[in-house]
This record gives sequence, C-alpha cells and structure tokens, in this order.
Amino acid sequence: MPWTSVRVRPATAEDLPALLAFGEELREQLGPAVDGKRIRVIPTGNRNGLEARYREALADPDRHLVLAVSEDDAPLAMALFSVAPANALLDTPALHVTHAVVADRHKRRGAGKALVAAAAAFADERGLEQVVVSVHPGSRDANRFFARLGFAPLAVRRVAPTAVVRRRLHAGDTRGAEHVVRRRPRRLARTVTATPLGRIEPEV
Repeated sequence: MPWTSVRVRPATAEDLPALLAFGEELREQLGPAVDGKRIRVIPTGNRNGLEARYREALADPDRHLVLAVSEDDAPLAMALFSVAPANALLDTPALHVTHAVVADRHKRRGAGKALVAAAAAFADERGLEQVVVSVHPGSRDANRFFARLGFAPLAVRRVAPTAVVRRRLHAGDTRGAEHVVRRRPRRLARTVTATPLGRIEPEV
C-alpha cells in the first residue's frame, strides 16, 4: 500500500550510503546477468568512483540530486534533476530527470509518483515547459509507469562498442566501411539532380 506521507528533499553528503545503495540497484537494472541473475555488487574501486561522482553532483549548483523519503525520513527513491535542451537540435530548455530509481522493496508505494511530482514542480518554478526522463528500454515497468503519466518516446539511443560496429560493417561488405559511407551520397545526388527545382514528380 502507498506510504501515508512521501516527500522529496535535496540529498546531502549524509545521504551517501543511501545514494550508493540506489546506485547498486540502478546498475543491477542496467548491468549484465550472470547465470540468470543480475550482478548487484559494485567493486571497491568502482564504489569509490561512484561516491566521488555523487559528491561532485551534490556540489554542482546545476545538478540536483533528490531523494523521496518516508515520514520518518527513510530514503525510498532517488533521481537527478538538471536543465538542458530537450534534444541536440532544439534550444528550448527542459528539465531532465536521470538516474531515477525506486528501491525494490518500496516499489508501487508512491515514491516514483512523488519524484515525478517534484520534477513537475521544479520545472514550473523555473518556467520550463517540458520534462524529459531517461528510461532503460528493457525496463518494462518503468516505461509503462512514465507512459501512464503522459510521457511519450522522444528518441531511441543505441550503444555498441566501436570494435563491434567495425566488425559488423566489414562482415556485411568485403570492400569495407569506406564503401558503405561513400555509397549513399552518390545515390542521393542522382535523386536530387533528377528532380526539377520547385516541383516534386511522383516516382514511377
């Protein structure tokens, strides 16, 4: 059942243990599985690096780490708010919500909604007309949650190691990636020069 009272407050350095715990859960969602189970433990070196990044974010006036907490101030969820253009081609600023995670044991109890409500209030206070959330494509529950609150897909970002991209390019064409890159401009050039300026002729 939902918490009787959930509020969202700025995170502080005293919240670092909770932030690191949320970081583990976030990495579990994004990380690889071993024998069907997600890896939850962050190696010491990575944990130290993660703590340094959290301290950096806490000290940065342009980034806002927030926690959703219960009535007794127990951390339930985390998110990072920042202001940036909605996408690379638009100058209109938007509020970006990233690193959002609700503790597994506290899901479906209102913490996620409290974070979104805080994000909307934060955006209103700064005159921002859009809120952009980053959601892992494999997280069905998170995608459904944000869709129910009116969030529509903006873009799909795919990632691959450079070595894999090169290997796939060469596997599909023995002449190499350079041929793949050169081939499209020639085809586009023929299409453009064949169409008179100011008219669009239907293709037959």
